[in-house]
Amino acid sequence: MKEKLKSRARAVVSFKASPHRLALAFGLGIALGIIPGTGAIVAAGAAAAFKLNLPLMVAGALLTNPLTVPLVYAGSFFLGHWLLGDWLPAGRISSILLGTLTGNLLLAAGMGLAGYLIVFGISSLSKRGCK
Repeated sequence: MKEKLKSRARAVVSFKASPHRLALAFGLGIALGIIPGTGAIVAAGAAAAFKLNLPLMVAGALLTNPLTVPLVYAGSFFLGHWLLGDWLPAGRISSILLGTLTGNLLLAAGMGLAGYLIVFGISSLSKRGCK
């Protein structure tokens, strides 16, 4: 099990990019996967446009899939309504959408940052160990 994890970590860092660029690709992929109306195709286009790692960016976007979408949107709804609280008018469709979108954008930023930090840490440690 430990060797399997090491080989996967080596595969991630074998890309010819800095730890920052690898982590940026994964973190942005996660964020694009969470934001409504975007996903793997938009992540692939963004990877090409910004010359980021395509496999990592698409992998990050694909973390939001049919199994995780209900959790993402439920979390977005509760986060947005918790933050906006009484500011939203009760019972209106617009308030539901505004609260969910607010939570969704914050969740995308937070999860993207978490993904960035994880991949940055792994790639930094792995590249340091490879020298």
